[in-house]
This record gives sequence, C-alpha cells and structure tokens, in this order.
Amino acid sequence: MPFASIASFVAAGLSLIMATAILVHDRHSTVHRLFGAGICLFAVEEVFRAMIPAVILHQNVVYWQRWVFTVAALIPAVWLGFSIGYARINPDKFFSKWKSVLFAVGVAPVLFVTIFRTSLFVDSAVVLEDATRWSIPLRWPGQVLQAFFLGASVLVLFNLERTIRSSMGRMRWQIKFTVLGIGGLFALRIYLASQSLLYNNLDSGFGPINTLALIAANLLVGLSLYRARSLNVDVYLSTATIQKSFTVILAGIYLLAVGMLAQLARHSVSNRSLPVTAFIVFLSLTGLAVFLLSNRLRWRLRVFISRHFRRPIYDYRGIWMELTSRTTSLIDAKELSTAAARTVSESLEILSVSIWLVDESERRLTLGGSTALSGSPAREIEKAGKSAPDFIRFLRRQSGCVDLDIVEFAWPNEIMEAGREFFREYGMRYAIGLQAGGELVGVMTLNDDRVGGENSLSVEDLALVETLAAQLAASLMNLKLSARLRHAQEIETFQMVSTFFVHDLKNVASRLSLTMQNLPANFDNAEFRKDALRVVSTSLAKIDDLCSRIATLKQNIELKLAQCDLNKLVASTLAEFKPNLRATLEQDLQPVPKALIDVEQIHTVLTNLVMNANDAVNGNGVIRVATIYDGSSVGFVVRDNGCGMTEEFIEKSLFRPFQTTKKRGLGIGLFQSKLIVEAHRGTVEVTSTAGAGTEFRIMLPTLSS
Repeated sequence: MPFASIASFVAAGLSLIMATAILVHDRHSTVHRLFGAGICLFAVEEVFRAMIPAVILHQNVVYWQRWVFTVAALIPAVWLGFSIGYARINPDKFFSKWKSVLFAVGVAPVLFVTIFRTSLFVDSAVVLEDATRWSIPLRWPGQVLQAFFLGASVLVLFNLERTIRSSMGRMRWQIKFTVLGIGGLFALRIYLASQSLLYNNLDSGFGPINTLALIAANLLVGLSLYRARSLNVDVYLSTATIQKSFTVILAGIYLLAVGMLAQLARHSVSNRSLPVTAFIVFLSLTGLAVFLLSNRLRWRLRVFISRHFRRPIYDYRGIWMELTSRTTSLIDAKELSTAAARTVSESLEILSVSIWLVDESERRLTLGGSTALSGSPAREIEKAGKSAPDFIRFLRRQSGCVDLDIVEFAWPNEIMEAGREFFREYGMRYAIGLQAGGELVGVMTLNDDRVGGENSLSVEDLALVETLAAQLAASLMNLKLSARLRHAQEIETFQMVSTFFVHDLKNVASRLSLTMQNLPANFDNAEFRKDALRVVSTSLAKIDDLCSRIATLKQNIELKLAQCDLNKLVASTLAEFKPNLRATLEQDLQPVPKALIDVEQIHTVLTNLVMNANDAVNGNGVIRVATIYDGSSVGFVVRDNGCGMTEEFIEKSLFRPFQTTKKRGLGIGLFQSKLIVEAHRGTVEVTSTAGAGTEFRIMLPTLSS
C-alpha cells in the first residue's frame, strides 16, 4: 500500500478519535456536535482519498474522486456552522442571523453534485503524471464546485478570524490553537481550490498535503482542548471588531499573490515537485501565524530588546495613548472596564485581568470587565464575595498594589472558591484599588498566569499597572459623577412632573367630592346614583393611590427607623393581598434577626414588588415571598413565574422613572422602591429571564451592621 494511503488512514483514525473525545466530553453542546460531525467528514474524505494512489485505471481514479467531491460538498456547511457558534456567548443568536447562508451552503452543493455528478471531470483526459500522481481535468461543473469551496472556505476563515481578534488574555490562550488548526485547514483549501481553478485540473499529488494538514490540525486542536478542557469558551464580539475584520481583504490579496509566492517557492526548491512546494508554502504561512499569535514569543522578544539594547520594557506613552484611544468614546462602565482590562493584559502579558466595580452601598463588588471571566459563570462567582465590605474598607485606606500572597483577605478566597474550576491552576495574585477623588470606585485583580512564568511584578511593572489603574479610576469616577448628575436631573424632572400629576388629580378629586356632596339631595334620582357610583368606583381609588405614591417623591425620603421583625412585616403585608389576588401567593419565613428600618417605607417596597409580580403572572401564576439572612444582611425575596424581562431592559430602564413594561403603568413603583432601599443603605438585586419569571432580592442592614 502506498505511503500516501497509509497517511490518509492514519489521519482518518486520528480524526475519529478526536471526534469521539469531543462528543464524550459534552454531546449536548451544539458546537461540540458540529465539530464532531465536521471532523468525521474530514475522516471519510481521507478514506476515499486513500483509494486514489493505489488504483491503476483512470476510471477508478475518477470514481473515487467523485466520492471525495461528494463528501467535500457536505463539509463547508458543517464547519461554517462551527465557526459561527464557536466561542460565542449566545451561539443560537448567531445561528439565527446566518440561517439563510447556512441553508444555502448546505443544500446548494449537495444538489449540484447530485445533478452533475457524472459531468465534473473530463474522464478521457485523465493522465498519470508519475507512479502515484494523477492529473484530472475539470469540466465547468467541477470548476463551479471548486469556486464554491473557495468562497465557503473564506467565510469559515472570516468567522474564525473575528473570534481570535475579539478574544484576549486567557480566552485567546485557550482557543488559539483550535483556530490555527481549523483555520490552517481551510487556508490550505483556499490555496488548493485556487490552484485547481488556475490550471483547470485536479492534481492528486496534493492529497498528501491535505492529509498532513489534517493530522497537524488534530494535534493543534488536542493542545487547545488540553488548555481549555472544552470547546465552550465565551468571547464577546464587539461591533468594532466585526467592522474591522479583514479576512475578505486578505483573501483577495492572497488570490492575487499566490502565483508569485508559488513561483518564489519553486525557484527556491527547483528540484522539488509542485505538491512539496505547496506544502512548504503552507507550513511557512502557518508558522508565521503561530509566531504572530504567540504571547510567549512576543514577551521574550520584548525582554531581549530591553536587556541588550537598554530600552525600557514599556513604551509608556504608547500604552497610555492606546488606553486613551480605546476608552475615549465609551460611556458604559462595563465596556470601559473591559477595554482597560484588555490593555493591562496585553501590556503586562498577564492572561487574566479583571475589573470589579464598587456599588453605591459599598457592600458589593460586581464584575465590570475581564479578559477571562464572562457570562453567567462570572455572575455566580461575584455573588460569592460576601466579605467584599471588609476588602473595600482596606483598599480605601491602601494606596498602590497589594500582593495577595503576602496579605490574605477573605474576599479573594471566596471568589476563587466559587470559581474553583477557573482558578484551579492560576489564582488571584495582585489587587489594586481604583481610587479617584477620595472614593474607591473599583478594584483591579491580576492572576498569576503571566506569560513566561515570572508572576512577580517588577518595579517597572508596578509603575505601569498603577498608572493605568489611576487613569481607569478617573474615567470610572467621571462616569459615576455623570450618572449621578443624570439621576439628579431625572429626579428633578420627575418631581416637577409629579407636581403636575398631583395638581390635575386633585382637581378631579374635587369634582368627585362635589359629586358626593350632592348625593344626599339627589339620592332618590336613579340616574344620578348610577352615574355617581360609576365615577366613584372607577376613579377615586386610582386617584388616591397615584396621589399618595407620587407625592412621596416630591421630597427626599425621610426615614423613621425602628427595630422591626421582618417576618411579622412580611406576613402582615401578604395577608392584605390574599383576599384580592387571583395568583397563588406563597410565603417562606426563615429565622432572621431584627432590622433597623422604616416599617411604612419597607411595607411600600414589598407592596410594589408583589403588585408587579401579580401583573407579571397575569393572575394565573405563583408568587413566592421568602425572608433571608446571609450573615451580614437581612432581607426578603419576591419571585414569580411570569413574563420576565430582558437583560437590556433591566440594565437600561428598570429603575428609571416612567420606564415600564405595563400597558397602563407609570414606571413609578420600582423607582420609588430603589430610592427607599438605598436610603436604608441596602441593595436591590434582580434576576430575570424573558418568559420564565423574575426574582427581586432586597437586602437591608441588621441591627449590628
């Protein structure tokens, strides 16, 4: 059996092993299924290709090449789907956007091969170039199919390139070799398709190149899986990255330059065959890509220049300008934090850099941006940091960078324990308080996963990171002050509008009062009684409720604090609702310590939340209210299984006045509730899924807080 056939069977076997390993790890993941299907198709293609070097008659060559083309027609759709969903936070959204393209890429080539299967090649012109190498001329259907393979391969590279450019830090470190392996295969397919179109024939001598490339791709993917443990990695695709993607441009430049590059390679190895020359070109381009994407090589080059040419390791001006250009137009704290984390990661070659934001109550640290953490796992991790207040108080008094190996705190340990899978190999090493204007606005943490293995920061490293932290703190403080100003303006506007509401509603109430005064004199008039009852029943209760709710916001909230048993308050409040609610109302009262609160105000908060939950379930669901205690704060949870809310609405509109999802709502209740809770130095946490329900968690200080 020829060596080329043996190599093809080896590549096919290795591919099947890789597909099995991926599917055994997680067969429910769509990305894993697509990868398994794609690598299996590569294996089947290699099995058919293995038959070609061993045949003698040209009819048999054409027969097996038709089978290779048949399997190849199925490959682009599967791998295009993989490239669309790979490393995406919400792959289903991307699949939905590309569904028409996926359908076309999947159906069109299969139909084409089925219709023109016997017309792909010029059978009579097949010639034997040497002992194992055949030249197969293409008819026009074969040329069309090769053009399709070229275009589909460009689309796959387009998506993979967007993924690698959007990744950073640990995420890039995890996915780099998978992108290189799969991307290298399709880059080779672009080259081979262009050669077939250029010379209008297929050269079976290129088969071993595909085989070796597939073996190399399997090894690279295996290395990537060793690093990431899975293909499920979340990368956020920014709009800027999508707009600046240059794969299509590079593909065009490549198609123009490929002839020149091939001629140069032939001149360099004039005694070699064309397939060997092509494989040398492929290896050269892949090696260049590995070099350009290698954090370790770039770090070593930087250290070499610093040591031997007496140049500072960091171009401070360049890094400062880079951070400024990335953050100038950002007005969202999370986007700003992500951009800053990326700059620090790239500058210090530390893979995992995270920015944690201090909330208004200074009792929680929430993840603003990170080069390693994202999505729902990050939200679960940040909730575990119960000791954040102590850590915040320390960093408020501490300037500069804190080495967590020297000074231990409970909060980093809680975070690392909650994210045990992520922090298993590399834990938090440094923490820097982001202080501006005498206020701590956030915390930057650095893991001990620095490229090159030297995790301790030098004096020059510390100077750079503290400078960047100071700039980030100033930017975050500006955003915070701007948000406070907007909030104050909203309240001022709301107070003015609410005054108009009260004035108009009181006029209506006066007319209702006049109706009531005339009622005794006209009580015997049936028509008058009918009109009076209708006006009273439809208007008076609503007007009084709106007046009381809006009038409370005309002034700053003044609390009348007193010790309160929260269980009794919740039980008595829910008792008021039970006769009037169609929804099922459940309560779960846990043992909790007493709290120092304004009973009437917290009663208002609970009332607002239960009323909103009742509207959300439309009277047909379940509303569950429970009291909770986490060791430092006491509170209650209101949970429903109603319509839920989108993340965008929660972030941008939920607690703003006059923003509501109700058809007849005014958007006042939650705005009022948040003001009351914040006046108590408490927090409001919201978890919601559209179509699945909502949970509000109110946490208040205990007597000992």
